[in-house]
This record gives sequence, structure tokens and C-alpha cells, in this order.
Amino acid sequence: MQIPLFPLPICLLPGGMTQLRIFEPRYQRLVAESMRSGSGFGMCMLSDDQKDILPIGTLARIEDFETLDDGLLGIKVRGKHRFVINSMETESDGLRQGKVTLLPDWPSAQLERHDALIGDTLRTLLEQHPQHLDQYGEEDFADSSWLCQRWLEIIPVSAMDKQACIRSPDHTKALDFLRTLFNE
Repeated sequence: MQIPLFPLPICLLPGGMTQLRIFEPRYQRLVAESMRSGSGFGMCMLSDDQKDILPIGTLARIEDFETLDDGLLGIKVRGKHRFVINSMETESDGLRQGKVTLLPDWPSAQLERHDALIGDTLRTLLEQHPQHLDQYGEEDFADSSWLCQRWLEIIPVSAMDKQACIRSPDHTKALDFLRTLFNE
């Protein structure tokens, strides 16, 4: 599958949502083509020095758009599927196109009682941002896999640490990482 790539210093994973401000012409084209085709685009994390695109990204779909107060385009996107970049080329306007292979989603897993702090703390954080909390259902907070993905999106750790968790076939590496952080 070939998709346009949007490299950013943020992490978006399946089930997550974020809002982006679009101002560069190459990314305006990416949005227009994604809206027209309905196929979405790839959100890719940048390395910690922001020089390289990391190999695991997330196929994102535009859910809404608006003209912002400053006249720029604002889009709301939701992560759909993880992918690995097989090859990449840069077009004349700087937009990157990637040949990607979709990766299986992490299976859902019931949150263990001894990990309740991981879900409770995320809920408390999101209550401070109700526009984000409203995007998620009550059942999401009982799913370890979903919780790990949301934490990886927001936790301030290196891009390489996040990629190590994201490339795993399930959430267990991320959960072990979070348990370590929460027990310190």
C-alpha cells in the first residue's frame, strides 16, 4: 500500500485522536488527496534529533476539519492501523510517499486489578481536557492495550523508547514499561 507520510515529533496510535494545524503546501496537498481518496495518510514519528523518520507509523484518517481563527486549516485525525515503512520517496514539493505494510492491531486485554492506577491516572489527566476525554468510551479504560497506546502517545520519553514498544506484536512490552514508571 502506498500512502503519503506526515512526519511529526508526536506519536499517534490506533484508536487515538489528535488535531493538526496544516500550513505547508505539501501537507495541504496531503489533506486534499486524503479527503478525496478516503485512504488516509501515514503519521510517522521523528527520531529524537528530528532528522530521521522512524520505521513504524500509524495510518490516520481525517474525521473533521475547520478553518482556524488564524486562517489555517485544522484537521482532527484518528489513528487506525500501525504500519512499517518498506520504502520511501520524496516528491518535488517535499511530500514523502511511503510503501507500507499494515501490522496487526494489538489485541484487547482486560486491565488487571493491580494495574488500575494506570487507567485511573490517565482518566484524571484526560478530565483536565474534556474535549479529549469525550472522544473515548468507558470500556476503553478497562482495556490494557488501549491504555498502553494512549500512554505512549503522551508520555514524555524518547522516540526510540516509544518505537521499541510500538513495534511489539502486543501491548505487554509497553505495559511492563509503564509498570516500571508507575512503581518508581
